[in-house]
Amino acid sequence: MRNVNPRINHAFGLITVRLIRNPQIVSTIETWISTIGSIASIGGAIWAFFEARKASASASRAEKVRSELVTRREMVELSQIHTETKRILGIVSKIGPSSSIHLLTGIDCNGIARDVEEYCRLINEHSTHYSDLFRNHALKLCNDLNDDITSLADATDQDKKKEIGTRIYHKINIFLPVAKSLADEKKETIVLGS
Repeated sequence: MRNVNPRINHAFGLITVRLIRNPQIVSTIETWISTIGSIASIGGAIWAFFEARKASASASRAEKVRSELVTRREMVELSQIHTETKRILGIVSKIGPSSSIHLLTGIDCNGIARDVEEYCRLINEHSTHYSDLFRNHALKLCNDLNDDITSLADATDQDKKKEIGTRIYHKINIFLPVAKSLADEKKETIVLGS
């Protein structure tokens, strides 16, 4: 040990000797230390409880925000299907029921068939967001359009182009209200907060 003041060394020795010779003082000190430790432990537990509640509340808020973001993304995607349904109807109407056979000569039916094929791909891509009823309508539409897409791409006769175009137009037009109702339903879900 270094040079320590002899008086401090002597005083420390006296305190140690008194504590050892007087077990009642040692017991009282141990009781106080134990009590202080217990209070600190309880305080730590209370603090941990409040921190856990804050963390739980933060996790709940984060989950709610995540859920809301997913719901909004689904709404955007379903709105996109509704918008694409209207857009593809506009494209198909060039060879649809109101088209003139005499004006079909310059129209790229192969391009229209590709657009309809892309539309079917979009519907299938977002099929995870559909209710079972809507999924059935969407899959039925895609299956019904498969043969028409091939026939339209291969068609050379103007009458055949109009016939196939009209068939495609009516199938998609029947699907339009279904697409709109699903998009509207998702929007209402977001507005109502469900």
